[in-house]
Amino acid sequence: MDKYNVKTSFQKWFSAINFSGLSENSQSLISDFDFYSKKLDFQTTLKVLLHAVYEELPSYREIDRAFLDQRLCKELGIDSLCYSSLSRRAPEIKQEVLMEIFTQLVARISAQQPSSKTTSLQLIDSTTIPLNKAWFPWAKFRKTKSGIKLHLNLCYLDKTNQYPESFTMTNASEHDRNHLEVLVDKTQATYVVDRGYFDYKLLDKLNRDGYFFVTRTKSNTKITILDQIEVADTTTRDGTIISDQQVILVGGVNHVTERFRLVTVLTKGQKILRMVTNLFDVSPNEVADMYQARWQIELLFKHLKQNLTIKRLYSHSEQGAINQVILTLIATLLTYVIKIELNTTATLFQLKRTFHYLMFEPAEEWFKRYRPG
Repeated sequence: MDKYNVKTSFQKWFSAINFSGLSENSQSLISDFDFYSKKLDFQTTLKVLLHAVYEELPSYREIDRAFLDQRLCKELGIDSLCYSSLSRRAPEIKQEVLMEIFTQLVARISAQQPSSKTTSLQLIDSTTIPLNKAWFPWAKFRKTKSGIKLHLNLCYLDKTNQYPESFTMTNASEHDRNHLEVLVDKTQATYVVDRGYFDYKLLDKLNRDGYFFVTRTKSNTKITILDQIEVADTTTRDGTIISDQQVILVGGVNHVTERFRLVTVLTKGQKILRMVTNLFDVSPNEVADMYQARWQIELLFKHLKQNLTIKRLYSHSEQGAINQVILTLIATLLTYVIKIELNTTATLFQLKRTFHYLMFEPAEEWFKRYRPG
């Protein structure tokens, strides 16, 4: 192998983005961006920002200081960086270009790891990113608070394989239910959602349109029991199945749902969970396990907030703030592409930590830490 053509870990990580495969519109927007700066062209700016969010750099000034490391300068092909120039350029990146890069990476992952009703779950939830009202007045949602909300659909394949598949961004005041239909877009898929999304009419609509779901009922849900289903094995990962029933739900103004299934579980923490679903061809244990898998999206939110930078936004503009959230999701997908290539059970966090020390080394130095033997 030609040692002069060996990719570094950073180059390998970034190379999953296929710029030539972007649409004509995105190519045009990138050309417009490049026209106004030779030093901070689109690809260089994208590399700088992806490096920054992945390395948890807290501000434009700290990104500037990172370029005291000559290895980083060499890696990105620039000899220095001015934080004021970056602060002007970063918010100018068009959101639609970043969204297409995100979608392109999802398509690549989906082709390598196809999902289906029987092999995957779609976990949907949201997280609020609190912001300083004085710095982010455009995101005001209460008298004294500002914030934005990330509504996310996480494709869950198994305990060690899951990745962000789609998302929307709104003001923090936006109700979760308003965005469920935006994220539910694959018939025959099984969507697992928290009770914040619980809505009688919406569940009926999902059922009619060919979507499968598992969710929790609210405490005031009115339930009419139609039939008891015998439970062969009452053991679940987190407790005991109390009952498995066919039911209808009554809510709103005389709205009665279709026939659904209600699985009731007593957790090891002595908490009663009532899960409603339109899946009748799986065991109650599987229904309970599906709902328990929902916690994986909470772990991803924790990872995004603690180990990336969505709690510390670089730009105070709406465009810049949203761009940074998209960048953190792109960085997550770039690492997941590496995870697939390595066929490893290592977590994204574990891969990220070794990347920190080996990003300027040949990619093989990073990869061999996760290869068998």
